[in-house]
Amino acid sequence: MNYLGEISCLSAALCWAVAVTIFRGPIGNYGALAVNLFKCLLATTALGITVFLSGQGHWLVDAPHQEVLWLVISALVGLVLGDSALFAAVRRIGGHSTLLLQTLAPVFAVCLAVILGERLKSLQWLGALIIMVGVIMVVNSKKGDGVSGAVTGSGIAFGLLAAFGQGVGVVLSKMGMASVPAIPATLIRLLAAAVGMMILLGFSRGFGEFSSLLQSAPALRRVVPATLIGTYIAMMLMMFGVSLAPASIAAVLLSMPPVFSLGVEFVVDRRRPSRGALVGTLVSVFGVAILSLAG
Repeated sequence: MNYLGEISCLSAALCWAVAVTIFRGPIGNYGALAVNLFKCLLATTALGITVFLSGQGHWLVDAPHQEVLWLVISALVGLVLGDSALFAAVRRIGGHSTLLLQTLAPVFAVCLAVILGERLKSLQWLGALIIMVGVIMVVNSKKGDGVSGAVTGSGIAFGLLAAFGQGVGVVLSKMGMASVPAIPATLIRLLAAAVGMMILLGFSRGFGEFSSLLQSAPALRRVVPATLIGTYIAMMLMMFGVSLAPASIAAVLLSMPPVFSLGVEFVVDRRRPSRGALVGTLVSVFGVAILSLAG
């Protein structure tokens, strides 16, 4: 069996887990929108060079207009709307509650994928469900970590919007890659996200923070490698995975950064995972094994 799509999605989730750990400090100092715009611009530049060196630059002109439209919409829904809502939710209800709501992202993805005609085997449904249970167990084990906040209606709304953006963005990305290869498709998506982030930052008057970020050598030493790992590499892996695996399965596997973050935190911060987190990790791995058998 060829599991390249599933492996790509898991690798993207691992890259996101590493990048989030590195991004944490700069986001706290300069704001999420400024860091988001920087990573979009840097990753877009790196991807542009990659596309032209690989001889795929013609896709920027030759790509079917309908597929380009789907890629642009997926960027606006998933990267601009979804990421912005994610940070807004964290500020209002804290990291734990936001991560719990993010586990609904595959639910939105599955609903849209099924509506569009995607069908999964019974064993794939079982594997996906087990993975989601494992991820929820891991997130719940970290209830005391990160920012805490009272649960508010606006925070829950932003959290649900973030989950919607992430889940639907995956399905729309797949629709935009019917004929366009993953690397130029990733570039188109990031270009649209960069433009959307610049407009959003302009409305929020956050260019001062962005300028300060560009002038800080210590911050750049963190955000540049984090961007290369968590956006440049991870986005290509994600798009490869989405193009090769069913959108429903891809969305579930892409929801696993909380599981991978346990290992990252142990290596970086020497933070030992709790018993509940370890059990949740084993449950998620068991679910991935079932998915593999079902494929």
